[in-house]
Amino acid sequence: MTTPYPRPGPEGRPEPTGWRRWAGLLLVPVLALAGIATVAALGLGLLRAFDPMGDEWQCSDGEAPAGNDCYPVDEPLPAGVRWDPLGNRPMSYNCDKDGWTLIEQDGGDQQDCLNDHLPLPAGWHRVD
Repeated sequence: MTTPYPRPGPEGRPEPTGWRRWAGLLLVPVLALAGIATVAALGLGLLRAFDPMGDEWQCSDGEAPAGNDCYPVDEPLPAGVRWDPLGNRPMSYNCDKDGWTLIEQDGGDQQDCLNDHLPLPAGWHRVD
């Protein structure tokens, strides 16, 4: 004489059929992929928010590069030293910071950022 259902062990559990079978097989991989995508999106969002490599800052606020050093923008430069208009600047995609203007090389093949206090270098024009 056999025991009535539910029987103990694997004999007492019927195999799922139809959509229940596919749902059980697909649920774990779909959840795993969704988790991986969420972690990746959050990681990229944090990188975009903090932008660890989005600029090339070396000088302090109120200073700009000239020669091999940083000098205050509102003071005259020492003799023989010229402003480096394209040194110590944010990357061109990050040029929306206060005090910076997007410029483009004549011919349109390169963009960069220029400090608003420095003169426009030869061969470049402002991008509107």
